Amino acid sequence: MEASLHGSVKAAKSGKRSSMHGNIHRRLVPRLVIAAVALAGLLGFGVFYHQLEQVDDRLVGLARTESDHLIRRILPHMPPRSAQDAAAVESALRDFVISPRAIREGRFVFGEVYDPDRRPVAEVVEADKRHLEAEMDRGGHKFPKVDVWYRKIRIAEELYLQAVVPLRAPDGRAVGFFEGVYRVDPDTLAAIGGATTASAILVVVATLLTAALLYPVVLGLNRDLIARSQDLLQANLNTLETLGDAIAKRDSDTGVHNYRVTLFAIRLGEAVGLGEATIQALIKGAFLHDLGKIGIGDAILLKPGRLTEDEFEVMKTHVGHGVDIVSRSAWLEDAADVVRYHHEKYDGSGYQGGLKGEDIPVTARVFAIVDVFDALTSRRPYKAPLGLKESLDILHKGRGTHFDPRLLDAFLDLAPGLHAAYGGREDAVVEKDLQALMQRYFG
Repeated sequence: MEASLHGSVKAAKSGKRSSMHGNIHRRLVPRLVIAAVALAGLLGFGVFYHQLEQVDDRLVGLARTESDHLIRRILPHMPPRSAQDAAAVESALRDFVISPRAIREGRFVFGEVYDPDRRPVAEVVEADKRHLEAEMDRGGHKFPKVDVWYRKIRIAEELYLQAVVPLRAPDGRAVGFFEGVYRVDPDTLAAIGGATTASAILVVVATLLTAALLYPVVLGLNRDLIARSQDLLQANLNTLETLGDAIAKRDSDTGVHNYRVTLFAIRLGEAVGLGEATIQALIKGAFLHDLGKIGIGDAILLKPGRLTEDEFEVMKTHVGHGVDIVSRSAWLEDAADVVRYHHEKYDGSGYQGGLKGEDIPVTARVFAIVDVFDALTSRRPYKAPLGLKESLDILHKGRGTHFDPRLLDAFLDLAPGLHAAYGGREDAVVEKDLQALMQRYFG
């Protein structure tokens, strides 16, 4: 019986692995698509942001190029030393802003020249653009010492660039400042926006194509990972089974008892709403609850009669032996609560720690109920199995003293069905049904 569980679990794992490989596309594709879209979005946004920075550079370059035409004309008159110089500056500024010669892909629609002390010398604005002055007054401006200061202004679906450019003579002397509002031609703006959008789209498409090309590689790696994970899980379950077999060979009273109590424990754990991780720990603990009996000598462990007080004290040490063994395995260490505390009683009269109530871990409280139930309803070398009613009466007498009342009440509802299906059975039905239950938690 003990050896057959290995084969059935192994066969089930093989089928499970095939099923997982069949479902891998359904699980992996949506995740990969989501990851690729998210990455593409981030990269696309980054490229878009970078392109916007380049748009600023292009607009400033256009504005600086246009302003150079004006600076060459007004430089001889800056800073103005007479009314004639001021008039010449204003005339050049007017020609630059108003004259047809200045109408290109983009142009300045407002211009103002300041002397080195930042005092206005001349100002010209197109007749239909005077509303820009109010916007400029609200936003203000700065007088840069070296580079161009600028800010973008969007008004009525049109884009303007307000810029302040330092004016310097060929010998490096500061001769004043030019402030202008440059209107970006809609066609130029559309071309810039189109190039920016195209770049972002290109990055998104390239990212998605890369993800598609990498998919077979990711799929293969994922299959290998699943196979290795399943092999590791199988090895761990084999360890669980092997240790359970070792207990059975040391203590003839156990036998299929490990399988039945594990099955009963799962059913009770599910009935009271224990979580998946807790039930996994319960399964391991149920299989290995008496593991420490390996360390008890045959004279005591196999004694057919009642143990003396001293012998019983020795028998109690199996709890510590079991905890020592499971604590050496990272995969088995969560079984320690059942191994350590399954002889505790709800009223605190158990051993080893004398815990009471809910201080006893829930896995140990669950196991204490199913362990006693199976002992009562099973044949042992020293006794015949008790009937269902007599067994339940004994359990009920332990309500609130030996057993957690809430858990016991839940088990009393399950017990008739469990007894009818598995009570005292030692055939393959117990193994098969336990294996199916374990697949829910270790599949």
